[in-house]
Order: sequence, then C-alpha cells, then structure tokens
Amino acid sequence: MSRSGAMQRWRLCPALAEKDEIFLATVADYLAELEALDPQQQRCLALFKAAELINALIQLRERRQADDRVGPELAQRSFQLVRAVIRNRTLPYAGTQGQCLRDPQLTAVIDEGCRLFHLGKSDKDLYQRALALSAAQCIALQDELGPALDQYLQGCGFALPASLIASVRESFIDAYRS
Repeated sequence: MSRSGAMQRWRLCPALAEKDEIFLATVADYLAELEALDPQQQRCLALFKAAELINALIQLRERRQADDRVGPELAQRSFQLVRAVIRNRTLPYAGTQGQCLRDPQLTAVIDEGCRLFHLGKSDKDLYQRALALSAAQCIALQDELGPALDQYLQGCGFALPASLIASVRESFIDAYRS
C-alpha cells in the first residue's frame, strides 16, 4: 500500500502531530504526486532534498548565531551550491560528475517548492503550502532520504558539525516515520 493509501499512517508522524486537517489534506495532495515518481526520480529528488535541508539548517543557525553554526563563509557556500542546483538542475559532487535533476517531473517539484517558499515570505497561506510540500517530500522520500543525506555529505565537500547532521536526521527523517 502506498504511503497515501487508505490507512494514511503517515498522519501519525511526530512532525505532523500538531497540524490541522487543512494542512494534512495539502500534504496528502502533494504526497499523491510525489508517489508517482519512479525510484530513480525519488533518489534524485532525495539528493536535492538532503542538500536543501542541510542548507536550510545552516542558514537558520547562522541567523540565530547558534553555538554550532558553521560561519558566514560556509553558510554562503552552501547557499550558493543549492542556488546553483536550482538554476542548473545538476547536483555537483567533489571529484565526480554531477547528478542530473533535469527530469521534467523533478523540475516541477523543485520549482513549486521554490515558488511557494519565496511567495510564502509575504503570504502565510503559501508558506503553509511550502511546509506541506516539504513534509510530503520527507514522507514520500523516507526510504531514500537517509542514504541521500549520507551521499550528499560525502560529496559536497563541506565539513559540517555532527549536531547539524543529527538535527537533519531527527527533524526531517526520524520525525516523519510512522
């Protein structure tokens, strides 16, 4: 049975415990789209999601001046890498050929996430849709996200604090297990 199937066990994920029915319905809509991706598309999207999650936490910690922040130079490099991936549709790895994200279905998912995130800065409802899409990605990519995170960390060329990596696993992988 798919994750969006009749039982919808994903609704029991700790990360969704406080979410209202409108948010959950939006997650379900996105989840149905994401589950239509084939395994290769899911692996590619999981690699992008890993880069995106690492970058998001780096930027948050930098703005909040957390004790385990990576510093402005690495934060800028991470931001530039993710921005280049979005623009060029290729996820580069140190010393290897990049991972192509030019598949039209992947492009559509990535573009929708970017659109919602940027418009959501000034529109609360669109921001909630961006969060719902991100949640659906974490659910749909559950089997791929951990290995993709490991692959990204091996190839990105960044030295990141263990606490940051643990936070990604706790907040975006473990929190979406049902």
